[in-house]
Amino acid sequence: MATLSFNATGGDGYPRIDNKPGYVNTGFIDAEVLKEFIQQNSPLDAAAFTPNGEVSWL
Repeated sequence: MATLSFNATGGDGYPRIDNKPGYVNTGFIDAEVLKEFIQQNSPLDAAAFTPNGEVSWL
């Protein structure tokens, strides 16, 4: 599982997970990871990222 450190530390009212034994802070900056992904995969094809059942809306 991956999440933003802001949320992991209880930001916006999320339950804290940074105090759990399995928590690892990689130190990655989300904006930098996204930027690198876009640079390596440009031009992006939106159809390639269609959530085919991986995302459930409740």
